[in-house]
Amino acid sequence: MFKIKLSQDSKKNIYSILPKILIYIMMIYSVSNYYEFFKWYFSDNQKIIEEAFTLSLQSSIPMFIAIFLIHFFYYPKDIKDRANVISFPPIIFLFSMNLAFLISMSNMYYFQIYNIPEELDILRSPSAGVALIIIAFTILSISIRQFNKVNEDPIPTSSSNLIINNNIYSYSRNPMYLALLILQVGVGMLLSIIHIILFTIFTFIVLKYYVIFPEERYLENKFGDIYIQYKKTVRRWI
Repeated sequence: MFKIKLSQDSKKNIYSILPKILIYIMMIYSVSNYYEFFKWYFSDNQKIIEEAFTLSLQSSIPMFIAIFLIHFFYYPKDIKDRANVISFPPIIFLFSMNLAFLISMSNMYYFQIYNIPEELDILRSPSAGVALIIIAFTILSISIRQFNKVNEDPIPTSSSNLIINNNIYSYSRNPMYLALLILQVGVGMLLSIIHIILFTIFTFIVLKYYVIFPEERYLENKFGDIYIQYKKTVRRWI
């Protein structure tokens, strides 16, 4: 029998790769099931209601697992010189949309407790959804480019070395978070799932109280009057 001995560095590398592989597996499995679900959802094909519900679970639950793994393995444990935000904003956005989808499909195909008011059908507009998605990605692109120009990390769990207050940041202090809200509304309109649009309120609350407020406290403590003056001249959202 041959025994393979691994060095400590090799073991560390394996342990660091395993979570990433598991996250990729969950994400790919989830996205593939989402694809199958919406391919059926927008077609004229018939499907047994139990099968539709099962497919919605196979789409959403792996995404929840991936979100949990990303936060558990990659959220920094050291809170020195960074904002103590609740999690990464993109996975807050994904969690909100995924939860909205799960609740919507669970009610539609299993519990059937309530109906969405017909007045909200005005929000089911694929063309408006596409327009909002384009706007959201444009804002995100411009915002991230501003960070890259000054070699700053846009992720709020990293430390900040300066205040970016020009270009799009002269109109909004949080254009990337604003873009995530617009994107969620756009996706909900495109997919004709009202729950995703309504859960934008949930995303807004979490971003405001558990991401933006901690960021503001951190920046005020670190930059003092420079940031306070910036807050006075530029709105939080728009």
